Amino acid sequence: MKILISVVCLVFLGSFYSENKTVQVNSNGTEKVEEPLNKDDIFKYLEETREGLEESVEGLSDAQMQFKPDAEGWSVAEIVEHIIIVEGGLRSMLEAKFAEDPTPELKAEVKMTDEQILGFITDRSQKVKTQSQFEPSAKYATSEEALEAFNDQREDIVDFLKDTEVDMRNYINEFPFGKIDAYQTVLFMAGHTARHTQQIEEVKSSPGFPD
Repeated sequence: MKILISVVCLVFLGSFYSENKTVQVNSNGTEKVEEPLNKDDIFKYLEETREGLEESVEGLSDAQMQFKPDAEGWSVAEIVEHIIIVEGGLRSMLEAKFAEDPTPELKAEVKMTDEQILGFITDRSQKVKTQSQFEPSAKYATSEEALEAFNDQREDIVDFLKDTEVDMRNYINEFPFGKIDAYQTVLFMAGHTARHTQQIEEVKSSPGFPD
């Protein structure tokens, strides 16, 4: 299953990525290289973003869940539904990729570090309308219903990742902004949830948000 996520494409215009590292200059003129994250980090971040979303949504009334900040904006219920749609699509991508042979020879084509993945997907200074297949359909009415659907799917994703024995660094996925490995795809997934948890907080801070 090929998934195209255009929400972040514009972030990369004019950006430069070195091969497998970010080059930064220390005060003494030497290069500082970011280290890749390890497997434990990915599960910590998945849990952190799950807890963050739950904390942001849990206990909201039906009116608060359905409130829209403007005519074009999404409600909290719709944001959670969008997160679920995207995470399900990315999980399907990973399942299909792991059913194929690994492609370690493509690792050199991965130009972005883990930190860069997390940096751009959680940056809401660039806001781009999502593609139609990721649009919510007002499926969830209550916070309990939305969070149950999210947590059930996220738990299934985590179990799937923990059960897999593949080296995720050897499976390369093609995105509109370039190639990233399967490990980075999971970081993208969790970071996408963090991004939209920020959006939920923005909705809750909007004028007219129900008490």
